[in-house]
Formats: sequence, C-alpha cells, structure tokens
Amino acid sequence: MQLIVAGFVVMAASQVWANSAPVVSSVSASQRGDSSKLVDIYYDLADADGDSCTVWVAISDDGGANWRVPADNFSGAVGQSITPETNKHVTWDAGLDMPGKAGNFKVRVWADDGNGPDSMAVIPGGWFAYQNAAPGSYKFVDSFSIAKYETTVSQYCQFLNAADPDGTYWASGQEIIKKGDPGNYYYEIQAGRNNYPVRYVSIYDAEAYAAWKSSVTGFTYRLPTEQEWEKAAGWDPVLEKLWTYAFQSGSIDCSKCNYNYCVGAPTIVGSYDPHKSYYGCYDMSGNLWEWTSSIYSGDSRVLRGGCWSSTATVCLVTYRNYYSPSNRNNYFGFRLALDLD
Repeated sequence: MQLIVAGFVVMAASQVWANSAPVVSSVSASQRGDSSKLVDIYYDLADADGDSCTVWVAISDDGGANWRVPADNFSGAVGQSITPETNKHVTWDAGLDMPGKAGNFKVRVWADDGNGPDSMAVIPGGWFAYQNAAPGSYKFVDSFSIAKYETTVSQYCQFLNAADPDGTYWASGQEIIKKGDPGNYYYEIQAGRNNYPVRYVSIYDAEAYAAWKSSVTGFTYRLPTEQEWEKAAGWDPVLEKLWTYAFQSGSIDCSKCNYNYCVGAPTIVGSYDPHKSYYGCYDMSGNLWEWTSSIYSGDSRVLRGGCWSSTATVCLVTYRNYYSPSNRNNYFGFRLALDLD
C-alpha cells in the first residue's frame, strides 16, 4: 500500500524561557511524488541570541491528540547544533518508520537553545529502549526537561530560607547550618559546599523543594519518573541505542565518573565534564543516588544512578534501587524535571 502523507497541520513550538527563546515558523511538509515514501519538511529557525539549537520532529496520526508515531528516521537539519536560518530542510523516511501505513499525519517541529531555567536539558518525546528492550518493546516518553546537574547545597539552602522556618526539610548532613529559634530558623551553607549536591534528603524533602520552586517560577517542577531518568541518562537517538553508562560509554573508570570510592565522597556537580549523557546531563552514573517519582513496590520509591561508593554494575543506567520515601541517607540526592507546555 502506498503511503499517503496529506493534510498536514504544521505547528511551531519553542520554549518560553528567561533568555530569548528560539522560534520555529513557516513549517511545511509534503510527500515526494515518487515511490521513495520520503517526506520533505521545511521550517525557519530564528534565535535572537544567535544560539544554535537542538531540533526535533514529532508526528501525530490522531489529529494532534498524541505525538506517538514511532518516527525516528529523520536526516538533515534535525538534532543538535542546528544554526538559526531560514528554509531548513529535514527528510523523513516515512516508509521505513511506518511500512504499509497510509493516512493523514500532523507534523510538529520543536527547537530548544539549551538556555532554559536552571540549566535544564530538553528531552524530546519519543520511543526508546527502556531497560535495553528489543525494538518491538520500546517505551514511549513524552517531551520533558530535566536538570543537567543534581540539585546543589546552594539551591536547597535558598529553599530552606524561603519556605522552611520550622526546620521540617532540614537535616544536619545537608552541609547547611541551621540557626535561630523554632518557627524562625534561617540557614547558612557550610564553607565551600555551595556547588556540591545536596544529600540527606527524603523524597518528601525533594518534592517540597519542587513545589516551592514551582510556586516562585510559574513552571511545573517535579521529580522525574524512572523512565524519564533512564532516557535522559542513557539514550542516544542518533545511534538508537541505550548506553551502558550515563556518559555515552560502554566502559567505566575513575576519569569518567565518581564511583567505587574513586574519591570517597561526593564531588562538585559537573566535575567530570565533558563526560555527560547525549542530552547534556552530568553525574547520572555515580556521585549520588537520585530519587524518582516511580513506585517500586508498596510505598517504596525508585532511585537511580548509583553513588560515589557504588560498584560499576550499580552505576548502570538500567540499575534500579529502592528505599522508603522517608529515608534520609548520606548517598541520596535528586535532580528535578520540568513539564513542557
């Protein structure tokens, strides 16, 4: 059956951040008139700051209610380091992605310049090999953003001073000093610990931090699901593979991440640059275990990533740990995710 790509409704989507957001416009798409089943997609990309962008394309077969067509075979002006310019061209091999399927499809073009709030990385919606699944068992994850770095002592201290006069979300191991009287506590960071990841946080502490941050920014911050976490840590959409470790590698050693007592304590976030995930996230193998919102069983929640004392096996992007949500531990930290509008 010939694939018919017709009736496109095109949409330009860009994130509205504090800097000048990239703008996608003049999107058009049409199937070639030959038997190749290739679709040509054109768009204009502008960014007032001149930033290069990550661009991705989503396809809908239900009028835009969902963007879950398993479309991966794009080439041209798509992916990372796309410069602002008019008449950018993407080729979609629709026949390869959807053999034998005909119908009307909508196309959506997204762009992100990587300069969103708190150094968030945009993770495009799509299918990926969750837990190294076979292609027929891929997991779909909607578009979201995730922090490139674990939440720091400095960031958490700001939350405590703004929203925790009773000391509910404070623990001594957080490397934050509590001062004052009950109901009027204030907090100071221990010398030199500003950019270390905050630890000794329960999931309730992390969720309270996310709620406070949402209230003051207007964005919807939350903990990532474990599927979102794994995609941000290990998925490579270009190679269509899930990396073994969260820095685009199948091997691990002390030059790439903080694990197996290489250092013997947490390190400053981002210390292992340029070793990071495809999407630009740091320390997702090693340093601190990270809470996710996913339930393991009962009320226990999933943690991912391993920590500074973990073995190589535990630092795999597919390794699942779990604890009671109230547990505060020397090895536990978190990073936030952000819903995209």
